[in-house]
Amino acid sequence: MNCLAILTSGNYVFNLHRILERKGLVFEVVSTPCQIAKDGCGYCLKFPEQHKDTVVAEGIENRLPVREIYRIVPMFSKNKYERVY
Repeated sequence: MNCLAILTSGNYVFNLHRILERKGLVFEVVSTPCQIAKDGCGYCLKFPEQHKDTVVAEGIENRLPVREIYRIVPMFSKNKYERVY
């Protein structure tokens, strides 16, 4: 199952994406869904759930703290988002 990591700003998301890519972990930067966006539109990092600990650890190590992580639960017409961190 995929997850979305919410950081403080879009720049933080892009920086963390670049850092993880250098380590061989290619994830996707996507627009934050309106159901979980708190500060208007923005970007978040989409990644497989098994990499959750790596994403959080790399964020802390590089001073790009992850604020929240949501699990994407596919539903019939819209996705549902469950907070896991």
